[in-house]
Amino acid sequence: MKLTTKSRKLNRALTFSRPGGYYIYVDLNGQPGKLGDQICDGGRLMGSTIGHNGDDTEQFERICRRWYRAYIRNFDNDL
Repeated sequence: MKLTTKSRKLNRALTFSRPGGYYIYVDLNGQPGKLGDQICDGGRLMGSTIGHNGDDTEQFERICRRWYRAYIRNFDNDL
């Protein structure tokens, strides 16, 4: 599964992917798939990892978008 979204805050496109059967990765480090960063609870890149098993693309997109919103909130707070 894959989702690409344009981030106005980061001024670039982000691609979320699930190259295996469960864990979700995002290409924040510029690397695709399993070379990217694994998404974790609370919009973080370390901690309890977030995954999705199954073929429900709508649920996959919800998970990715929810993580991205939390990540941006954290990003804004770090500035």
